[in-house]
Amino acid sequence: MATTVTTGVTIGVGSLAAGAAVAAAGAVGLGLLGVAHLFRRDNNKSYGNSHGHGHGYGYGHRHRRTAEEDEAAISNILNLIRQEDITGCGLKFMCELARRERASEELALEELSVLSLVGTVVTPDEGPQPEGAVGEYTRAKALGMEGGNCSEAYPLCALNGTQLMETVMAYLP
Repeated sequence: MATTVTTGVTIGVGSLAAGAAVAAAGAVGLGLLGVAHLFRRDNNKSYGNSHGHGHGYGYGHRHRRTAEEDEAAISNILNLIRQEDITGCGLKFMCELARRERASEELALEELSVLSLVGTVVTPDEGPQPEGAVGEYTRAKALGMEGGNCSEAYPLCALNGTQLMETVMAYLP
C-alpha cells in the first residue's frame, strides 16, 4: 500500500512510519533515556558497588556515579536530544505525560521514568530555574501539570500524545 502526496511522489507505508519516527526523534530519545535511567537505577540498587570476590585486583569493581554525576550526565544527554528535536516532539511528549499524570491516568513505568528525568517542577518563587534543555523539559512538564494545551505550545509536532507514545514504545526493548 502506498500514499501519493500532492507533489506526485509516492511514499510507502514503511516510509511514513520512518517519517513519524524522525518527527518524534525527541520523544524517542527521551523514552530511551528514561528506560536506560530506570535500568541503571535498578542495577545500582540490586548489586551495590561491586561484583566479585573483594580481592582488590579490580575484578568486578565499577565506579558508582554520585547523584551529581548522574544529574550532569542526564543533562548532557537531554541537551543532545533537544538539539536534534527540531519539531519539539520531545517537549510535547513530556507535556502530554505530565497532563496524563495530572488527570490521574495510570502511566506505564517507562512513561513515569521519562517524567522523572527532569525531577520536580520548581516554581520561580521556590528557587532558581534549570537552564538549557533541562529547563525546557521542566517547563514542558510544568505546562502539562497545569493542564495547559500541549499541542498549542508545541505546534511543530504534528503527532498527538498517543501517537508519540506508540512511536516511543516501538523503539523500546
